Amino acid sequence: MRRVSIEQIQDDDILARPIYDIDGRRLLNAGVKLTQSIIQRLVDKGVSSVYIEDELSEDVEIHGVLTDETRNQAKMTIRNEMNRLANKGEIDYGAVKKCVECIMDEMLSTRIDVLNANDIRTEDELVYAHSINVCVMAIALANKLSLPPSKIKNIAMGAIMHDIGKALIPKDLLNKKDPSPAEQNEIKKHPLLGYQAIKDISEASATAKITVLMHHEQINGGGYPMGLNGDYIHYSPRIVSICDAYDQAINDERHKNVYQTTDAVEYLIGGSGHIFDKSLVDMFMKIVPIYPEGTIVLLSNGVFAIVVKNNPVYMTRPVVRPFYNPKTGIKYDRSYIINLQHELSLKIVREIKVNLRDIG
Repeated sequence: MRRVSIEQIQDDDILARPIYDIDGRRLLNAGVKLTQSIIQRLVDKGVSSVYIEDELSEDVEIHGVLTDETRNQAKMTIRNEMNRLANKGEIDYGAVKKCVECIMDEMLSTRIDVLNANDIRTEDELVYAHSINVCVMAIALANKLSLPPSKIKNIAMGAIMHDIGKALIPKDLLNKKDPSPAEQNEIKKHPLLGYQAIKDISEASATAKITVLMHHEQINGGGYPMGLNGDYIHYSPRIVSICDAYDQAINDERHKNVYQTTDAVEYLIGGSGHIFDKSLVDMFMKIVPIYPEGTIVLLSNGVFAIVVKNNPVYMTRPVVRPFYNPKTGIKYDRSYIINLQHELSLKIVREIKVNLRDIG
């Protein structure tokens, strides 16, 4: 299994994971052959990438953090509550709390060494899917920090609601690809709008409320809505801001090209210490793979390889399977596996995109 962009799909590629709409209905089942008509349907739905099974990746396993049922139910819950806020000015906090408890129960019952944060989304569920992914990553990071479950839950509540204020901003403005400075200022009101929507909910913790309010603050004071800096920013929004930025970098195509995972990691590292909390970025780097399973990479000896399994201790040195040498034209047998943790003479140079038709 590997994740590919819509443009990379080839004839006879097989869908590896089902695709759902915002109501949890299956648009496509796993095992479907991706014909041109099906691909066009996906494009029309705003789907930009899918997981496929092909000869190159048939033995590569990519495990989702949540079951499809839990993820779909969570997305519907956030959609319903954002619609409730937009139409009635209220939130069913209990429904959100139940949703977070289900996510936490599922995540904390399974040991997660490496977090696969890549997501497949239709256009009409982008905000809701983003909220779930940020929540999932915040739970994983908080758990890696060995925080107690009660604190993790409060952080998770703030994470899943961090963008709830966007329900009070016109959708055409939110979805605009090139908003003007004045329009950007309107969008930047969503943390304050979200905070105002939940500040009087007695059941909501102070941590959750502060997370919604502060998740766009930056360590150097360059964030919003209050321009706080350093220790004035609560630890919970520091966690969520990293997860928010990372998910947007690898999964959100509305305003910019989706980054490769390596670029997203470099973005976080580059912002470490002045946009993001450095100690938290360092810890985050221990749970997200630099090269997710199924990624095609260029090795330092010029050979193309696919990442088979990540090493949670040495994220830059996963297990790979070389498959082609572009200089010699040699194709390698599937049994040829290299564990870069032990083969220190080799390293990954970068992630690459390869048209397998050109290899033959």
